[in-house]
Amino acid sequence: MGMVQGFVGNAWGPIASAMKSQYGWSDQTTSLLAMWMSAMFIPGALLFPWIMSWTNMRFVILANTALMALAGVIKILSVTVISLDYLLYSATITQIINGFCGAVPFSGVMYVTVNWFPTRERIVATGVVMATLNSGIAIPFLLGPVLIPEPSENSTLQTHLHPFITDDKDHDRHFYDQRLLWYLVIQGVSMILSLVFVAIYFPSRPQFAPTASAVTARLSITEGLCVLLRRGNFWLIAFAYALTSGTFNGYGLTFDVIMERSNITQKQAGLLGFVGLLASVPTNILIGSMAAFFSRWQKFLNVAILTVGTLSFLGFVAEIENWIPRDMAVVWVLYVFGTMCITGVVPLLFDMSTESSHPVSEELSSTIMVLGNQMMCNVFTVILQILILLVTKTKTD
Repeated sequence: MGMVQGFVGNAWGPIASAMKSQYGWSDQTTSLLAMWMSAMFIPGALLFPWIMSWTNMRFVILANTALMALAGVIKILSVTVISLDYLLYSATITQIINGFCGAVPFSGVMYVTVNWFPTRERIVATGVVMATLNSGIAIPFLLGPVLIPEPSENSTLQTHLHPFITDDKDHDRHFYDQRLLWYLVIQGVSMILSLVFVAIYFPSRPQFAPTASAVTARLSITEGLCVLLRRGNFWLIAFAYALTSGTFNGYGLTFDVIMERSNITQKQAGLLGFVGLLASVPTNILIGSMAAFFSRWQKFLNVAILTVGTLSFLGFVAEIENWIPRDMAVVWVLYVFGTMCITGVVPLLFDMSTESSHPVSEELSSTIMVLGNQMMCNVFTVILQILILLVTKTKTD
């Protein structure tokens, strides 16, 4: 479910250049779709602890995947029955639904790992969940530019696939319509299948409790909030997660828009994003495994990994903005390494937040963590919207 949610949530950013040239979308449109998703994440996250307080995880997951399946049906209908003239409306609706549903994979990860896995396996399990989320986000970076290439790449691709088709506007639009149909149908089918798989098998609780703490009663939401307000360590962890991962998520959702302004093509940006997130998959699991054996060094590991990740991204920005002579090999190394660090530290931060907030429920502490993350993501996309408006106005004047 998390993989599908990441796949669908990152659908439009990697193909921003093609959508702009063929369907009249602007950079603001792509940024706004990202902002809709991250904004709707907030009410979904606020509802999650309250729903979990009177029901169980199976009900929440089923309801969540049912909403995702509804969004999948809308995606399929938008390209098969409804005219593509209404594509932006259907894209907005599905981003809103997907954003609302996105809280469950993130906020529910610690509830599942604490209640399903023993202590020494908990960080590794969290790393596996985060790895699947990252792999889902990575898929559109590869699939999007391949199915829906930039106009500069399209003429060569059409000639190879259809040697008797001339490169005129009618054929060009037909080509993109067909590719967009496949792109959205793949997303829609994956969302419907996630509901089918969850309905067939997802238990409300494990057969046996892995630890004594898994069956220990947690504080109510009101009591938990009162306790968390007095836990300074928890808020430091939440701030570190929001500042790093939230900014990275906002950057990733609008990656092609930002890279295009640095003369990096949609295909190059897609490959860069894909490789970076794909490399983070084993990193999530590896860092989780290391932390399970070096629990006393978690604080040091967090500081070291975040420092290296921050320095990598500072170097990456300096390269793409040409503050220093650009070397694409260095750009690749810095981005991939920075992505591995920023995403790899997430399981550690979530585990530390759970430990520092006990006996507050895992769903409440995780919800506050992801709320900060999405608020920071919203701040990033709003700032990007303002900058795009200023640049557009300057060019017009």
